Amino acid sequence: MASLHADLLPHPANPQPAATLTLAADVERTAEGLELRYELRGDRSTVRWPDPAAPWRADGLWRHTCFEVFCAVPGGSAYYEFNFSPAGAWAAYRFGGYRERLADPELRSAPLVALSEEADATRLDVRLDTAGLPRLGATAPIELALTAVIETRDRAIHHFALAHPNETADFHDRRAFLLTLPGTGRRAR
Repeated sequence: MASLHADLLPHPANPQPAATLTLAADVERTAEGLELRYELRGDRSTVRWPDPAAPWRADGLWRHTCFEVFCAVPGGSAYYEFNFSPAGAWAAYRFGGYRERLADPELRSAPLVALSEEADATRLDVRLDTAGLPRLGATAPIELALTAVIETRDRAIHHFALAHPNETADFHDRRAFLLTLPGTGRRAR
């Protein structure tokens, strides 16, 4: 299956110490959905990390440190947003158009979210089952926006994304859905 690597850029309006942090992401298409890895490097002692907990579905994760992926079919206005807290919480949203929220999607299984600390990076690995969602099955290409919200110990919020087309951070802007993963051309078994 296809995989991509990308560096996420801090929003130009981010307060310091975002300049001391770098963030990269890898995404791989699988028959079941997506496998994501986010790697945060730099002075990670400045980051406010949530305490680990059992996985659960929760809203408002973007108010604190969380990692996100936005998914859409090329040429369409509908899209999905998925949020992953390093604590294990997750959220899934469906939109019919720009910030036009529809009923939240039901996933076949909860995302698997795992945080690991290495000497040179903090990694968040996510396994996301999207195969049961309309338009996100393995056969169709999808456009992605990889994003993250990093909260520092001083409670400042820093926004990272593939691109920042606006003066203020707006992860919903389709101009930032810059990665395209091809479909498999055949249905998953």
